Formats: sequence, structure tokens, C-alpha cells
Amino acid sequence: MDVQIIAVDMDGTFLNDRKDYNRDRFLEQYAQMKTKGIRFVVASGNQYYQLRSFFPEIEHEIAFVAENGAY
Repeated sequence: MDVQIIAVDMDGTFLNDRKDYNRDRFLEQYAQMKTKGIRFVVASGNQYYQLRSFFPEIEHEIAFVAENGAY
């Protein structure tokens, strides 16, 4: 079975203690995911617009589950 989707929580999981991540490294990994047809999903209790701000380069390509699933 191939991986079809990767979903990540943000706070305390994807983000470091400074509420940031290595953008260059992630964008390289994301490009590899795209070539393999793997979808990337951000899942968090945070607000949708806040989550989008972490991924300005790809915000229209990825999916968001925001506000504890309400959005």
C-alpha cells in the first residue's frame, strides 16, 4: 500500500519551540511528495488564516483542517 496522504498537527509536532519550521527543507520534501502523488494536510485547533500564513508558497495546493475540525 502506498502513502496517499500525510497529515500533521502544528503546535508541538510540526513546529519547533519558536513556532517555526525549516521552510527550505520542507519545500524540498513537499516537492518530492507531489511527484509521488502524496497530499499534505495541516490539522490543528488553530484558526484557518493563521495556518495558511505558515505556508504562503503552497497554501492553495494543500488542505487544512482548522479550528478543531470546525473549518
